[in-house]
Amino acid sequence: MYARKQLDFSYRDLLAAVGHTLRPGLRREIVAADLEKLWSAENDAIAALSVRTLFDAYLSILNLPRGSEVLMTGVNIPDMVQIVHAHGLVVVAVDLNMRTLEVKRGAVKRALTSRTRLIVAAHLFGARMDMDPIFRAVTDRPEIRVVEDCAQAFRGIDRYNGDARSDISLFSFGSIKTASALGGAMARVRKGQERGALRNRLSKYPERGRAGFIWRTIKYGVLKTLGQPVCYRLFVRACELLRVDFDELVIAAVRNFKASELLLHIRQQPPVAQLALLLRRLHQSRNGHLAGRIVAGNTVRDGLREFVDIHGVDSASHTYWLFPVRCADKGKLVADLRAAGFDATSTSTQLQAIAPDAAPDKPARECNEYIRDTVYLPVYAGLPNRQLNRLISVIRDASTQIPVEKMPPRGALKRKKSVARRVVQRTG
Repeated sequence: MYARKQLDFSYRDLLAAVGHTLRPGLRREIVAADLEKLWSAENDAIAALSVRTLFDAYLSILNLPRGSEVLMTGVNIPDMVQIVHAHGLVVVAVDLNMRTLEVKRGAVKRALTSRTRLIVAAHLFGARMDMDPIFRAVTDRPEIRVVEDCAQAFRGIDRYNGDARSDISLFSFGSIKTASALGGAMARVRKGQERGALRNRLSKYPERGRAGFIWRTIKYGVLKTLGQPVCYRLFVRACELLRVDFDELVIAAVRNFKASELLLHIRQQPPVAQLALLLRRLHQSRNGHLAGRIVAGNTVRDGLREFVDIHGVDSASHTYWLFPVRCADKGKLVADLRAAGFDATSTSTQLQAIAPDAAPDKPARECNEYIRDTVYLPVYAGLPNRQLNRLISVIRDASTQIPVEKMPPRGALKRKKSVARRVVQRTG
C-alpha cells in the first residue's frame, strides 16, 4: 500500500542530523548567520523554530490594539487562528477561488474595515497565489501589514523566497514539509526596525535540548521506514487485526503537542543541530528538487480533471505538496482507493476552513465546502508511472458511481448571470 505522504528527507539526512547533535563546538550564531545569508542576499532573513513561532513573535512586537481585525485567507491550520486570538485580535475570513487557490476578486477590499491591521495570505497545497490583488486592496492603507504564509510553498533555495512587498514572508521546514529538516523555519522581514525587534525577542527564548532532537530523528527514521509500501501494508493489516484505527495513529504520530500547550512549545529556539540540518537541506534543494513531484502531479491532474474537481487545477504555479480533490462521498472514495492499495485520506491534514469572529454570518463559502468534501490523494515522486495510472483509473471508475459536486469553471457563474439578464430583458 502506498502511504498518503512521502517524507521529504533521506536516511543520510537523518544520520547527518545525529552527527550534528553529537558534534562539539557547533556554534548557533555561526550556523544561523550562514542560514540567513543563504536565504536572502538582502540581509533581511531570520531563522527560527517554526512558522508559528515567527508569527506569534511578530504579533508580539507589533503589539496591535486589542480588537484589531486580522484578515486571513479562508483555509489555514487552527494554530494560526489560536495565535491571533492569544493576542486579543479578531479573525475575518477571506474566501478563496479553490480552482486557482487565490483570493476571490474584490474579496479583500470588501473585508477591509477601519479596524483592519493585518492580512495573512496563505499559499496552499504547494501552489503560489498571485499577491497583486492583496496589495492593490491596501494601496491606500499603509498601516496594514501583510504576512505571507508560505509554509506549503517552498520550491527550492534558488526559487521563490517571498514577495518583496510583504512585510514578512514565512517558510516552514517541518517534518512533512518540502525539504524537511524535522522542523525549523525561515522568514524575510522587510522593515529593519521590526526585524531587529523580532530577532531580539526570539533570542530570549529557551533553547530546545539535544536529546529531544535525537529522539525526533529516531522517530522519523521509523516513520520513513514505515512509509515504504510493503511495511505500510503490514502496518495497516496489523491495525486491522488489532482493531486499531490506523488513521488516528498516523495523525497522532506527526502532531507534536496539545493545543493548550501551543504557546509554551513554540516560544523556544531550535537546537543548533536542527539549524545545521536545515542548512544542509537548503543546499540540497537546488536544481529541480521537486521536478519528480511536479511531473506526478501534472500526470494525475491531466488524467482526472474531467472526472473530479481538483483544488488548484487552474493554479499557474503548483508543486503538489498536497493533492486534494472534491467528492460528494468521501468515505466511498477513500475505501475504494485503500482497497486498491492507495492510502487516501480525508482527515489527516490540520488544514481547516477558518471560522470568522467578525461577520460570522458571512463565512468563506468555497473554503467551507472544501473542508466538507475533500479527499487527499497520495501523489508524489515515489509512485511509479504505472501506479499513478492505476490511481487515475480507480478514481475514474469511482466517479461514475459517486455523484461529484462540480465546481463551476472560471467565468461560468458570470456567464450564467449574463444569460439570465438577457432573458429577463427579452421577456420584459
